[in-house]
This record gives sequence, C-alpha cells and structure tokens, in this order.
Amino acid sequence: MLKASFEIEVITPLFLAGANQAEAELRPPPFRGAMRYWYRALIGGITGGDLDEVRRREAQVFGETEHGSPIRVRITEVRPPEPSPPDFRQDQSKLGIRYLFWSTEGSSNNRPRRRCCPPGTRFRLLLTAHEKDQRFLQEAIISLWLLTHFGGLGARSRRCAGSLALRSFALSFSPEVELPLLSPDQVTDLDALATLLTLGLQEIKRFLSVSKLSSVENARFDIIAPGNCYIALLSPQNGWLRVDEALEAVGKQLQQYRRSLPADDRRAFGLPLPTLKKRLASPLHLHIATIDSSYVCVATIFKSRLLQQRHFNVIKNFIKNFPEATKREIEL
Repeated sequence: MLKASFEIEVITPLFLAGANQAEAELRPPPFRGAMRYWYRALIGGITGGDLDEVRRREAQVFGETEHGSPIRVRITEVRPPEPSPPDFRQDQSKLGIRYLFWSTEGSSNNRPRRRCCPPGTRFRLLLTAHEKDQRFLQEAIISLWLLTHFGGLGARSRRCAGSLALRSFALSFSPEVELPLLSPDQVTDLDALATLLTLGLQEIKRFLSVSKLSSVENARFDIIAPGNCYIALLSPQNGWLRVDEALEAVGKQLQQYRRSLPADDRRAFGLPLPTLKKRLASPLHLHIATIDSSYVCVATIFKSRLLQQRHFNVIKNFIKNFPEATKREIEL
C-alpha cells in the first residue's frame, strides 16, 4: 500500500460541518470534492477542454457512479490551536471580515451561526492507494497542491475562508513529481512565492507531458490555462502582519469596489443579487497564504462561457487596482 501523509495548517477560519451544522467538523468528503474541482480545472487545460477526456481521467482518480476511487482519504490528529484565537466575526468594527463571511452569521429563521476550525488548527491528511495506482495517487497529490495554494475548503472558500497550507509531508514511495512548498521551509517574500508557484505549475506540466496549457473558447467549466485563468498575488509592501488584517483589507476593498459598480457589472462576482435571484458561483477565488511571518492574498479568476469578457475585465480591474498593494502575476 502506498501512503502520502501531509500535515496541514488552517490559515483562515474553516467553516465545515457534518450533520450538525452548529459544530465544526473536518471530514474527508469535502476534501475529495475540492481536490476533484482543482483536478478537473487542471485536466481541462491539459486536454484543451475535451469534456469526455476530462471526465474519463477524473473518474480514474476520484471515481464515478460505476466504480469507486482508487484513492483513500483520511483525516487524523486534529489539533486545535492553543490558546484559541479570537473569533474575528465578533468584532463589529471588522466590516471587511463580516462582508467576506456574511453567510456564516446565521439568520432569523433559526439557522445557527456557523462554527469554524480556527486559524492555527493542524491536522494530518492521509492519501493511500495500491502500488498499481501510483500514477493516480501522484495526480491526487497534484490536486491537493493546487487546492492548498490557490483555493480553499468549506463555506465561503472563494472569499478567503478555509485557506490551508502544507507544513510537512511524508511519502512511502519515490514520487515522479516534485512540487515546491511540499516542505516546512518558509517563503521569505512575494517574489519567492511567485517563483515557486510558477515552478510548481511547470513541474505539473512536465509530469503530465505537456509543454503548455491549452486555452479554450467558451469553456464549459473552469480551466487552468492562459486566457481562461488569471492568477495574481496581492500584498502591501511588507505583507499583512496578522491574518485578520489580511482578511479585513481584502474584504473591505472587495465590498467598496462592488458597490462602485453599476448593477449589471456586479454580477461578475457571482449571483444571486437583490435584483437577480439566479445562482452562479463566483469565478473569483481569494486565498490567503503565508510568507515568512506575514500574509498575502492569492487571487484567481476563471473565465468560462458563463462569464462575458467584459465581466472578466471587471474582476481583473479589482485585482489590478487593489490599493497600496504590490502585485505579481503567475505564469501559466
């Protein structure tokens, strides 16, 4: 049996629960679902958006109705931080944080306030597979790398919640893919983080035997490829020194920017809106990462046929005009 064990740290409040929505609970199914999403986006860029091929390869790694996944996912050794950090939502002055996490506050119709795994929580994620499925296990590790560097887990994960960081790892086999940041070493500045993320994407392409990711016109799903995806790092000159500072700055700027837009442009960030009740997941993923002893924001936009070029540019302008920030673009 092949094993890949990862120690993971929760960077921002992680809103995840089981049957009891009032209690926070780390569970493997949401992890599998989030990894599957990022794997699908990656394979979309590898195959030029060939949906049949994406589904075939996705089923090989994560299973489908007819057969299960060769990858087993377990969560163990959950360790809450000591002492427990304050709940940012309790500070009524943190308007940016409250804007990012508004749906976790509960409601008047007896929906409870969502509990979270607080920043600083650590746990071990274990991926296992039979020796014959080593290739699929390595592709699952790639999807975990994408999730923990560009995405998030749980409620409001596209709005900075549930950002995770890989702190250490142990493999029972010699991998054919070597991804940066699968180590406890800390990145010291924004340029180093941009370089390592770019190198990670290059290593993924090498492992999957492609020289470049293929862009797709009118893509039917989110795809990691030039023209379909834009990734940038945002940070003040010295980074945000505390995670709540990062969340407050990002949330406040997002709220102000959206309020400045005409109604039709606001739909670029997702639906529903007060005037439009349709549902559409936001194409913007905001992730909080650590560098040395500070925090930065990793912003990722996906462009599919559901998002017009004008709306894509609206979101891109939010990133490009982020005030008092140093920015770095990630090469795909």
